[in-house]
Amino acid sequence: MKFANLKIMKTSVQILAVVALILIPLSSHALFTEVGLNYGRKKQSYDANNNYDSESTTASVSFYFAEKLALEFSYTEAAGIQNIRVLATDEPRTIYQKTRITGADLIVVFADKKALLQPFVKGGVAQISRVQTIKDGNLSVQTLEPDVAVAPSYGVGLKIALTETFGIKASYSVWQTPIGGGAKTNDDALQAGVTWMF
Repeated sequence: MKFANLKIMKTSVQILAVVALILIPLSSHALFTEVGLNYGRKKQSYDANNNYDSESTTASVSFYFAEKLALEFSYTEAAGIQNIRVLATDEPRTIYQKTRITGADLIVVFADKKALLQPFVKGGVAQISRVQTIKDGNLSVQTLEPDVAVAPSYGVGLKIALTETFGIKASYSVWQTPIGGGAKTNDDALQAGVTWMF
């Protein structure tokens, strides 16, 4: 199953690369590159015994082959901790989760690169690798087998160009991660960071 997921990811990246190579000669604009660094934080609290807290860091590089089209490659590392206790008499359960996401997205920007506000949409594929460690009360810690999957991803965002080469970028991304047995988790991420144009 893992090899099948890797094959799908490689095929998807190859298709996006071929599309980029075909479209580059068709563009009358010079190719330019954007490098970004983003940070995200997510907290959910139901009560003192049931909560979730995670943070993520993403590095990305985008290759613009037209004024408003880009191919973006990104790498994300995320860590989360979830505390669960249904009843006061239950043993508390803590789940530690580490996630790595490698993505390739086609970005469409709805403004030219000199505009102050540059909204965009993106869609592509992501390979997700997730490892969970579970601790029940004072019992021993159990590390589950890693989940590795390839899933479509999409999102929206806004870039604020402070200068021609530097800006602030915020985005919201959504994807579904298969976790075996036909089950999926609905994942999302809200991130903000800085970006440089070359």
